[in-house]
Amino acid sequence: MTNTQQAINDQIIEDYSNPKLDVVQIDGLVVLKIIKNCKEYLPELVPGQLLGLDIGTSLEVSNCFPFPPRDQEDENTESSAEYQLEMMRYLREVNIDSNTVGWYTPTYLNSFFNESVIETQYNYQATINQKCVVIVYDPIKTSQGTLALKCYRLTQPFMELFKDQPFSRERLDQANLNFNDIFEQIPIKIHNSQLINALLYEFESSDSLTTQFDRLGISNNIYLEKVMEGMNECLESLNNDLNKLYQYQRAYQTQKNNYIQQKTLEGKKVDEEELAQMIKPLNTHQPSKLNSLLLTNQVNNYCDQIHSFCGNSLTKLSLLRELQK
Repeated sequence: MTNTQQAINDQIIEDYSNPKLDVVQIDGLVVLKIIKNCKEYLPELVPGQLLGLDIGTSLEVSNCFPFPPRDQEDENTESSAEYQLEMMRYLREVNIDSNTVGWYTPTYLNSFFNESVIETQYNYQATINQKCVVIVYDPIKTSQGTLALKCYRLTQPFMELFKDQPFSRERLDQANLNFNDIFEQIPIKIHNSQLINALLYEFESSDSLTTQFDRLGISNNIYLEKVMEGMNECLESLNNDLNKLYQYQRAYQTQKNNYIQQKTLEGKKVDEEELAQMIKPLNTHQPSKLNSLLLTNQVNNYCDQIHSFCGNSLTKLSLLRELQK
């Protein structure tokens, strides 16, 4: 092996072992494929695979394909894995990037913070590459005139914590993690070939294109109404989790007080080991804090969306006021 080949291999190993990720570069064609695939399967939300290259501290996404729909996947789970392997083999035969760099999933109103997404993303980062990402596409928000495409991956502290389940409140408190420490958002850069850039410049200078005025609409009532409904559901679920935690703490304290009171009446000293052994079965029913963190993260996401759309509406209203003068 020559020195050049050895240097290339060493660089590949170094890039693979380096968890730092600064930007995810996506080809414009991949963005169009994601939008097209999501539109074809609506109202069902069908995720897909991302293919590309891991180069230094950046991730290049050059291709994608959708997974089989759920009704077909339920009939034969093994066929889904075979389908993915066949697709990657065919892409490799025609000299297209076939390295898995993550997955994408469509969502409504960015409501993707759940344990299923966390488990899937954990498997990608733990078994394939720690730089694997999940790209989230929101077709409802995109229909309002703004491309809703975001990129996330699990943080390293949460990966270490998720590896050692279950999620007790004590372990999460010791790790000092809050809802913002579950996912980290990675900047997205959309890349186009020179031919596509030339075509876009030609469209920009052409007068034959029809102008779309839909994005100038003042009203966002429908979208904001859906966001508020989603946030109310999350708040109700969060309230239910808090009630479960209150009931657990009440039962825990009652059982502990009964034991101490019984030992006091018997004139015996409280045995801490016996107390811990007696309360141990109750600890197995302790509510998980992970669900509360995910709901809190989702509520925070809804608040960001409301802030963003209200800000856009105020900008449009200011523009309309100036035009009416």
